[in-house]
Amino acid sequence: MFGFIIITTAFKNIKGKFTKKDMFCSVKINMNNKCAFIKAIIDTGNFLKEPITKTPVIVVEKQVLKDIIPKHILDNLDKIVNGEDIELGEYISRIRLIPFTSLGKENGMLLGIKANEVVVETGERNIVLDNVIIGIYNGVLNKSGKYQSLIGLEVLDNNERSVEDEYIRNIKI
Repeated sequence: MFGFIIITTAFKNIKGKFTKKDMFCSVKINMNNKCAFIKAIIDTGNFLKEPITKTPVIVVEKQVLKDIIPKHILDNLDKIVNGEDIELGEYISRIRLIPFTSLGKENGMLLGIKANEVVVETGERNIVLDNVIIGIYNGVLNKSGKYQSLIGLEVLDNNERSVEDEYIRNIKI
């Protein structure tokens, strides 16, 4: 009974902190001096990470990346995931394969590309992220078009760049 009370109180506190307005944000993706501006939803169930480096992944619809990622890469997502020889040019060092599990697909593979920088604009602040992978989703995330991307809470909490982080990073180097 005591456990039930604690869990119920915790869920009420979490639910009370988020309103519908707080679940949406704007995202600017910078890649090779090109930018894409998209709408995103903060997905509390998105814990997707690149398995080797544990870099967080932001899932983005393929269609909104057409101005910043070459067409031949976007048109050949499945071939690249399957290991076929596709010319990737300067993107070869940025390509990542991210395994995932979802309700519709038990053992899926998502092609990811490491972004130079991502800026997430929430209502209160702008969060600059420089260690994020853009997972390219070959479909539509929301039929109404309210958002084209999914961002996990962990991306926003653990990846925020601050002045103190820059100082520590520069000292270590």
